[in-house]
Amino acid sequence: MSLINVSDLTVELLTKNGYAKAIDSLNFSVDKGEILGIAGESGSGKTMTALTLLGLLPHLSHVSGSINFDNQELVGASSKKLHKVRGRNIAMVFQDPMTSLHPMLSIKTQMTEHMLSHLKISQNEANDRAIELLNEVRIPDPKRALESVPSQFSGGMRQRICIAMALACEPQLLIADEPTTALDVTVQAGILNLFRRLRDKRGLSIIFITHDLGVMSSLTDRLLVMYAGREVETGLTSTLLQNPRHPYTRAILDSLPDPSGNKRALKSIEGFPPELGKQPRGCAFHSRCHFARPECESNIILPTNLTEKHRFFCSVDPLKLVGKL
Repeated sequence: MSLINVSDLTVELLTKNGYAKAIDSLNFSVDKGEILGIAGESGSGKTMTALTLLGLLPHLSHVSGSINFDNQELVGASSKKLHKVRGRNIAMVFQDPMTSLHPMLSIKTQMTEHMLSHLKISQNEANDRAIELLNEVRIPDPKRALESVPSQFSGGMRQRICIAMALACEPQLLIADEPTTALDVTVQAGILNLFRRLRDKRGLSIIFITHDLGVMSSLTDRLLVMYAGREVETGLTSTLLQNPRHPYTRAILDSLPDPSGNKRALKSIEGFPPELGKQPRGCAFHSRCHFARPECESNIILPTNLTEKHRFFCSVDPLKLVGKL
C-alpha cells in the first residue's frame, strides 16, 4: 500500500529569464516500509524533488500535479498544514549534518526543542526520549552526548545524531539526501546498516537520494533514475542494476567499478546535463547518448513498460538496445 503517491509533479523556478522547469511531469510512489532510491548526476532534480515533498521550495516557485501523502494532498496545502506534516510525518536528513545542527547549542537543546514543538510531552519526557533515540542510532554514552555540542563529534557521529533528530517525532517517511557522501567507506557502511535496521525495526518508509548507484545495491528496494528533472527509468533495484534499459542508467553503471570485482575500464559520461530552462522537448540525454537519433531531440518520449514495476523513457526500440548497451 502506497504511503506517498506523486503524480505528474512539475516544479517551475523563477530565473532571470523567467520560469524554468526544474521537475517535469514526475511520477512515483513509495509503499509503507519500502526504501526507494532516487539516483542521478548533480542537477538531475533529486534534491529539488525532496524539497518539494517537504514544501521547502524558493519563494515564487510554481508547483503543479499531486503529492498525496497518507491520503493528504500536499500540493497547494497551507503553510500551517505543511508545518504540521514536516518533521512530524515526513522528516529529512541532509548531506552535511552541520546544515541541520546549530554549532553553539547542545544536542539536548536541539533534539528536545524539535519534540516539544510537535509532540505533547514534558521536558523530562523529551530528555528521556532523546537518550533512547541516541541509543538507537548507537551514539556512545548518550547522556553525556546530550550535553555536548556538534563540534565534539566526528562527521559520522554527527550524521547519526541528525538521523536521531529526524526520528524524534516518529515520522512515517524519512528522506535522506546524500547522507553518506562526505563520509569514508567504513563510516558510510555503518550509516547504510543503520537505515536498514530502522526500516526493519520501525517499518519506516525511506527515500534515499544519491548519485552513486553502487550505494543503492545493498539498501534500496526500487530505484528511480532521474535526468534533467525527469524520470528516465524505474524498477526493482536488482533489475535495474542487472538489466538497465535506458542508455543513461547504463552509462552511470559503466562509470562505477564492477561490484563483482571484475576488472574493466571505467567510462566517463561525456558532456554535461542541459542547463535549467534549456531542456529539449524530447529526450534531455540525447546530446550525450551514443544511440541518439534526430527524432530523440524533438519527439515527446513515452514510457516503455517492460513489467508492472519496470519502465523506461527512450524512443529507441528497446529490443535494438539489447546487447549494445
